[in-house]
Amino acid sequence: MAYELLIAGGRVFDPIKKSFQTADVAITAGRVSRIGPSLKREEAKEVIDASGLIVTPGLIDFHVHIFWRFHTVSLHPHSLLPRAGTTTLVDAGSAGAATFAAFKEFILTKSDLTLLAFLNVSVLGQVFDTYMPGVPTVNEYDDLRFVHVPATVKCIEENRDRIVGIKVRAYHGLTNLTPIHAAIEAAQETGVPIMIHTAAPPPSVSEYLPLLRPGDIVTHMFHPRPGGLIDRRGKIREEYRAARERGVLMETGFARGHTDFEVMQRAVEGGFIPDIISTDVVTINVEPYVRDVLWTASKLMAVGMPLEKVLAAMTINPARAMNRPELSELKEGGPADITVLEVSKEEITFQDFFGHSLRGKERLCCRWLVIKGEVVKEGQFRDIQARSLPH
Repeated sequence: MAYELLIAGGRVFDPIKKSFQTADVAITAGRVSRIGPSLKREEAKEVIDASGLIVTPGLIDFHVHIFWRFHTVSLHPHSLLPRAGTTTLVDAGSAGAATFAAFKEFILTKSDLTLLAFLNVSVLGQVFDTYMPGVPTVNEYDDLRFVHVPATVKCIEENRDRIVGIKVRAYHGLTNLTPIHAAIEAAQETGVPIMIHTAAPPPSVSEYLPLLRPGDIVTHMFHPRPGGLIDRRGKIREEYRAARERGVLMETGFARGHTDFEVMQRAVEGGFIPDIISTDVVTINVEPYVRDVLWTASKLMAVGMPLEKVLAAMTINPARAMNRPELSELKEGGPADITVLEVSKEEITFQDFFGHSLRGKERLCCRWLVIKGEVVKEGQFRDIQARSLPH
């Protein structure tokens, strides 16, 4: 057989041009061997009929927590496959410089997925996120001795294959901007972006958004609390507009209490759509609010975000934000990490954490997920790969 797998007749999405072309995609030895019209099906060992479906580079969920068994709310990195359609997951600050070696050894290197990370500017990361009855909440910057620029820089320099940026959280009650200044200092020294968690003041966005540089990322852009994206007049807050104009990226980081449908709808209607669609998925929000990145993307489609921009926000945009554009390429000779999607026409009602409903008429569903040239079956990927992960 000339090909091991042929994805036939799909609408192949080009993330750069944001366009579609009907073509076949042939795969051999884990790589794309040919892309073109009317490739011979009889020359393939296995054929996927993708007629009427969308074929994209493997989707990226840019904001997850997968430091499984160590960060107690993190998910197993394979737990949402294949339904999520993701071939790349990016952890958003679960680990810091003092915990990253364990994260890399036991999680990041034990999967056929592409697993990457933003390093928390706290050397311990978010390991205090216990959510255990009777255990008080402790934030990672409550003791500023754990905010350590030299250790952060050293860890990034030693792990550039896995670390794509620095995470810092401007959580409610943060007493000063020391962690944010530290994150920016370490980012400037290493040449990586920062991702900043936003919340109700203090601190105020007027204090820290002006500090962000082109290519830095604001997450939880649709949170409804005071000082958020939508001001008291129902308009886009000027600090957010100014940040976007100078090249700061806006990311959903949907989570649970970090997204309000009313804020999202006003933003999209006002032309302020996300650059990156992501979930911030953890054990306490995966059901019923977040589910996966396709469920999240379907909510954006329900408020009017065009399909082409939705797909770009899960492929080329996050890939460029990490300076890894190759993760969003579907080309001959490239890796066969591919998602085959259906736009399912159905009446659907989404719910947010604040009791708001959102009606949609379609949703994105993963019909096939191909990782390293292999079709992922329901349950199979986790069963096979989980043997490599700690228990």
